[in-house]
This record gives sequence, C-alpha cells and structure tokens, in this order.
Amino acid sequence: MQDARHAHHEDTLYRRFVFASLALAIGGGFLLSALLPLAQAMEWDWGRRWLALAQAHGQLQLLGFGGLFAMGMALRMVPRFAGRELAYPALAVAVMPSVASSLVLRALAQPAGDSAVRDTALLVSAALLLGGGCAFAAIILRMLARPGSRAEAVGYFFVLGSVAYVAGAVINLLQVVEMVRDGLPLAPVARQLPLIIVQQFGFILMFMSGIATRAVPTFTGRPRADRGGRVTALVLACGVAAVAGAGLWESYRSASVSVTRVMDAGLLICATAFVAVVLLSGIFHPRANRVAIASQTQFHFVRAAMAWLLVAAALIAWYAGRALIDGRALDVYEADAIRHTLTVGVMSMMIIGIGMMIVPEFAGRRLQHPDERGLILGMLLAMNLAAVLRLWPALRGLDWIASTRWWPMAAAGGLAECVIVVFGLMFVQSYFEQRQRGWGSPQALASRTGRGSKAT
Repeated sequence: MQDARHAHHEDTLYRRFVFASLALAIGGGFLLSALLPLAQAMEWDWGRRWLALAQAHGQLQLLGFGGLFAMGMALRMVPRFAGRELAYPALAVAVMPSVASSLVLRALAQPAGDSAVRDTALLVSAALLLGGGCAFAAIILRMLARPGSRAEAVGYFFVLGSVAYVAGAVINLLQVVEMVRDGLPLAPVARQLPLIIVQQFGFILMFMSGIATRAVPTFTGRPRADRGGRVTALVLACGVAAVAGAGLWESYRSASVSVTRVMDAGLLICATAFVAVVLLSGIFHPRANRVAIASQTQFHFVRAAMAWLLVAAALIAWYAGRALIDGRALDVYEADAIRHTLTVGVMSMMIIGIGMMIVPEFAGRRLQHPDERGLILGMLLAMNLAAVLRLWPALRGLDWIASTRWWPMAAAGGLAECVIVVFGLMFVQSYFEQRQRGWGSPQALASRTGRGSKAT
C-alpha cells in the first residue's frame, strides 16, 4: 500500500476538501442545526439574526459539508474515469479555499448589522462562490465533456452537476446583490426555492446519483446500466430546470397557476429520477454481495441512504401530486420535510457510507482498527434516528405549531453533530496514523492484515 506522503497530486488534493467539509459541518452546519431549534424552544431572543443564521446554516450544509465532500471525491475520481491526468491543477487547488472562505464569510456577515462592511463581505462571498464554481466546472468539463472519455453515464451526472453548481452560484449572486441594493437582512425568502433546488437536486444529488449508479453496482453484482444512467441524469436535469426555471419566473416576473404547476410537474420528474437511481444501483435487488467482509457494516450507510432516497421520492410524489391537482405550490412544511429527508437521510448517510468505503484513510483504517463494528452500528442508528426526528415535526405540519415542535429538531441536530464529530475524528486519526514512517511497509501491512483476519 502506498504511503500517504507519496501519493499523486489528485490523490492528496481530496484531503483538503474532506477536512474543510468536516470543519464546516461540525463548526457550522450541524452545530447550527442543533442551536437554531434550541433557541426557539428555549425562547432565546436572537431577533432577526435567527433567520439569517438559518439561511447560513443551509448553505453550510449543502455547499460546505455536502458540496466540498462531493467536489473532493469528484476531483479524485475524474482522472480515473477520463483516463488522463487532472486538468488545470492550479485551478483545482484554488477551488476549496474559494468555496470555504465564501461560506464562512457569508455565515459571519449575514447576521451582522446593516453596514458597508457587511455589504462588501456579502458581495465578496458571492463572487468567491461563483469563482470557485466556475473553476470546478472548468475542470469537470475539460475532463469529461470530450470525445474519448471513459466516464460513461457518470460523466453525464458530473457534467450536469457542475453546470448546476455554477447556475446556483449565479442565482446566489443575484440574490446577494438584491440584499445589498435594497438593504435586506435576508435573501428573499420567496426566491429561495429555485436556489435550493439547483444546489441540492441539481448539484449534490446529481453527483451522488452518479456515484450510486457507478460504484454501488460494483458491490451489488449488477452490471452498470450505461444507457439507463444517461437517461436518468438527463431526466433529473430536466426536472431541476423545470422547478428552478418556473420558480425564478414566478419570483421575478409574475405568478400564475400554470407556472406553479410547471414547478410541481418538475418535482414529480425529479422523484421519478430518484427512483431510477435506486433501481440502477441494484442496492435492494443485488445479484451478489461483493462487499468485502471488513466493509459490510459500513455499507449499511449506503443502503440507508438509498432507502431514504425512496422515502424522499415518495414524499415528493405525494406532496407535488396533490399540489399539481390543486394548482398550488408546496407549503413550507412540505418543502421542509423533503429538504431535510434529502439532507440528513440521503446526503449525510451517503457521505459517511461512501467515505468509509472508498476514502483511502478509511480503507487503511479497516486494517488498523478492525474491531469498530459496534461503533459504526451506533453511528448508523444515531443518524437514522436524527433523520426521523427531523422529519417528524415537518410531517405534522400545522397540527404541531407549539414550541415543543422544536425539541425533536434540536435532538436531531445534536445526534447528527455527534455522528459527524466521530466520523471526523476517525478520519483525522487515520490520516495521522498513516503518515507515520513505515506505515505502508510490507511488514506493517502484513501485521495489520493478520490482525484484521483474526477480527473478522
């Protein structure tokens, strides 16, 4: 096994993204997911800062935790898919600092009082996000959108996802300009749906769907359905375009029942694509179990993520189907249920599962620490419980508007924070262990392999 210090550039670049992803999740996104509902339950007077922090929390979760992890894994995998070295390595190095600093700057500036400094920080934040997105998209397009690429269907998912990232950054810039121009404390709430759909469905879930249809069939013994994967990527992109396009038209031009129904139809298209992703992965109808014995427990996270993706698809179909018939948009509780099912149940589960399966530090960890099955099962249980607790108040909707509804949300945030802290500590510990001199020597490898065989 190769020593961590002697890996190729694209094999070490991903670590910076993973470290930044975990830092923003632990110190920002998941921390706020516990503190924000706790502030409401305990009646802490945060004033308008609460809503500003809620918007910052969403960006830290989607583009910080999920986005940076997806970017890091993509930059590691794309050279293998394309059969060539990473394009524009200088740009690749700049992506993580640009995106991470953008999100931190936004989280610090938005809750601050109205001032020229705040406005400047918000504009710089939006520009950094757009710059990082353009750099990332340039790399992906140069690697995959060319003749001779061996990426197959995953190339469609990654190319469309990178384009969606840039589109989301442009929408974000327009909203920030509007905030600064009009002196608004928040990004316009009515215009958040198109942004969230593009970021969550168009970027995060597009990339994760590419991994699910490429990597998971390897473990389930199913052949990769290249044509089905390409069609699914295009269907998901069409659904995202319909929802975001109609939402932008409605918020910037004029609202109508017809435009609203286009949004609802777009959501139904997305739900269809999510079901197709689960079917193409073969996760629930495997032909063989090709997961290594040492990775069986970790693979449960991937199974859980795919199960929650089906739950999300069912919620979307139910809510959007009824809304389409009624000629209305989703209400705030319905949108909240879908968004957090996908964030906690799908995105977070997938990051932990895929991270433990394919990130080199965790591959080495399975040899170094082969007796962690109980810990991993505990993390799995806690994360599923967090997803259930977060979904519960949203499903109740108007039937539960008392302040007690915030307690399960706070508990969900606390549980998820604990799981991500453990996940992060495992990654950091393995990183430092594998940097020790002689860690990758044949003698050390043989010793760890023998220890792992006894444990399994």
